[in-house]
Amino acid sequence: MPSHPALTRAAATTVLALAAPVALATTGSPGTGAATAAPAARPGIVSGAVPGRAAAPVTPSVTKVPIPAVASAPTQPPSPARSSGAPGSRKVVAAVSRSGTKFDVVGVTYQGAAPAGLTVEARTHAKGAWSGWIGLEVDDEHGPDAGTAESRNARKGTDPLTAAGSDAVEVRVLTDGGAAPRNLAVSLVDAKTAPSDAAVATSPVGTSTSDGTATMPAATMPAATTGTTGTTGITAPDGTSGARTATASTTATATTTTTSSATLASVPQPTVVTRAQWGANESMMPCQPDAVGGFRAGVVHHTVNANNYTAAQAPGLVRGIFAYHTQSNGWCDIGYNFLVDRFGRIYEGRKGGLTGFTQGAHAGGFNAETFGVSVIGTFTSVTMPSAVTSAVSRTIAWQADRSSFDPGSSVVLTSAGSSRYDAGVRVTKPRVMGHRDLSLTSCPGDAAYPQVPSIRSSAASTWRTYQYVVGRSVYVPVTARRLLDTRTGLGTSQRPLPANTSLVLTVPGLPSNATAVTLNVTALNATTPTTVTAYPAHMARRFTSNVDVVPGRNVTTQVTVGVAPGGKVRLFNAKGSINLIADLEGYFRTGTGAGYAAYTRPARLVDTRTGVGAPRQQVSAARPLTFTIPGLLSGTRAVTFNVTTLNATATTTLTAYRAGTARPAVPTLSVSAGTPVANLITIPADQSGRVTLWVAQGQADVVVDALGFYADGRGLKFVAVAPRRLVDTRLGWGVAGGALGAGRATTFGVPDTTYPVWGASLSAGGASTANGWLSLYRSGQSQPGTSSLSTLAGRSVTNAVTTSTTTSSLVNVYNAAGSTHVVADLMGYYTP
Repeated sequence: MPSHPALTRAAATTVLALAAPVALATTGSPGTGAATAAPAARPGIVSGAVPGRAAAPVTPSVTKVPIPAVASAPTQPPSPARSSGAPGSRKVVAAVSRSGTKFDVVGVTYQGAAPAGLTVEARTHAKGAWSGWIGLEVDDEHGPDAGTAESRNARKGTDPLTAAGSDAVEVRVLTDGGAAPRNLAVSLVDAKTAPSDAAVATSPVGTSTSDGTATMPAATMPAATTGTTGTTGITAPDGTSGARTATASTTATATTTTTSSATLASVPQPTVVTRAQWGANESMMPCQPDAVGGFRAGVVHHTVNANNYTAAQAPGLVRGIFAYHTQSNGWCDIGYNFLVDRFGRIYEGRKGGLTGFTQGAHAGGFNAETFGVSVIGTFTSVTMPSAVTSAVSRTIAWQADRSSFDPGSSVVLTSAGSSRYDAGVRVTKPRVMGHRDLSLTSCPGDAAYPQVPSIRSSAASTWRTYQYVVGRSVYVPVTARRLLDTRTGLGTSQRPLPANTSLVLTVPGLPSNATAVTLNVTALNATTPTTVTAYPAHMARRFTSNVDVVPGRNVTTQVTVGVAPGGKVRLFNAKGSINLIADLEGYFRTGTGAGYAAYTRPARLVDTRTGVGAPRQQVSAARPLTFTIPGLLSGTRAVTFNVTTLNATATTTLTAYRAGTARPAVPTLSVSAGTPVANLITIPADQSGRVTLWVAQGQADVVVDALGFYADGRGLKFVAVAPRRLVDTRLGWGVAGGALGAGRATTFGVPDTTYPVWGASLSAGGASTANGWLSLYRSGQSQPGTSSLSTLAGRSVTNAVTTSTTTSSLVNVYNAAGSTHVVADLMGYYTP
């Protein structure tokens, strides 16, 4: 007997919810080129910041002194330091001595190609004594990647030497052949003293458990019984708050309970000294660094300096490095993403690293894929203290969790060109490594490099402790019922959800083994374009989103999201204020029950514009449409399909339900007059597959694409995950090539899962220059002629999408019209 087409291996499924670009911590419209990193909304008051006020910006002074050529160049061996060539007899070709200038950081810059064997050495004077000669690393890869916008204005130079409180310096430059680099100069940076330096020096070293999001005040509603009514979540065409009634079956609550670290499902943010707190003067940045979608690995560095600086001097050293990188090297910002002092305090490096992901300038050739953590100190002959390795480990575990990778695993990176690897070479590396693993450098020091494996192991252990892990689950459909309406106070306070604020929705009636819920979330009355993000309530929010809405529009999107203990889900609003409604459609639980069976290929069942599968006439309240989803099996409990409404004559709602049963009191889709709108729909069904569509007011064309069904004892199990971004074409994250052109497709994968992926649940979105549509489907197939969401010119549009994957977890996305950027966030996946 041939296998049923819905149960073949090719029918593995992915649920995708398209994430709107505004959810990223970036600036610029979604349709533009590379985004730039944005600062935190309230500098100095970022979650996890050290206690106390932000410092007033401090402007370090930078004194540049030319290094003249030496007329008679002596020959001598270089000091046992870091240089650009092999050790040997080299000639001093330039030298300078400077006294009477206070400085904390010193470095040397030059122009043109480095002569063979270029070595730069310096010694500093402080407190009446000279230091020994110290080699300054000469490496073009300690900076921006070649070919990037940041690199175009960058100047070549050594790594900075930090020497707090110095008052004199001697510098000598050596080469093999006696030729000196052009325009040699030494930069002396006086980092100044900030009033906040002493406060930073006494700040605690610890961990924050907050994600910086405000929480909506709670309002517990009296338990409702069957027959109790409340307004629906859709604004009526006349602009009123809603005329129809809905039945609330039980209580839902929004809570302000603070999550303890013991139950967090995300690695807590360590306490970080923010840029505002160490006194960064943002006006010193000559450009804005690029934002990226996340990172794939972490790189450990060290600076060059004596290890005897005080805690109060450490913030000044960070300011000094910042000034040298921006004013002398010409980089956009300090090169490192994070820094750690010898006492274990963690400092925010590149701007935007707490609220987004910013490409650094720390490991040339690999900056786009890695973040850098640099320890302030020299570890050539002494090891890093335990407070330092602990801080570095916690920073890496936290950042790895934000970028959704296991720091104990390996990764394939692609070189953009380094001294160790030519451009285009793909190399397999541990996710946590020393700088020397990517470039021909001694960094992070001969004594510190053997400590990197233990840092990696500790970070991986911390990361594993906080992962969101649930079992394989089956689906239980329910008759749709309203849980939340911020307009009426159902399930929360009776007021719009403000910007940068979340509410916690407790879904009532879930069994103790529930792992995820399927909600229909409606966003309305937005005061500015914004996004709504759903995630398990005990997690820190990541950079994902589920609903994209603009003022004047009501948007309904299906959201399948994992739940925290007690059935709690958090809904977050990014900007402005907004009203939210949530209707429960079903839930997932461990055990036996209905698994998901996807059709071998998505299939178009209905198109009222052309008469496919239905009369060639629009759907209305007077003319509801009933159609049949074919091929269902005995034990079918629910069906999943995508509905698109077009040519609607009024702003209204559509309700989908099992034919022959009472129409639910809550609608399934918000319909916009004259605008294509799509939503993924999952409703109760039986083997007959009969479904009715009803439009409340006016009339509209409908298109229905069948995707699959849930049946007892069959199909695939669902595994909810901590939401994470897989694709962002604006940032080159997950796919290469930028925006998709008309008629073009690209492929992306679903990596790093506990079980084999036969399908995935994502939150995804499209921002296009034209009205059209996107289609997501199993890689290796031709485009099936179905759509996953409708794109609108100049708008970001979201939808939940269900698609199959290949055995290697690959998905195609096809763009029908215009130039379209695509974002996709993983919400879960399907597995045997």
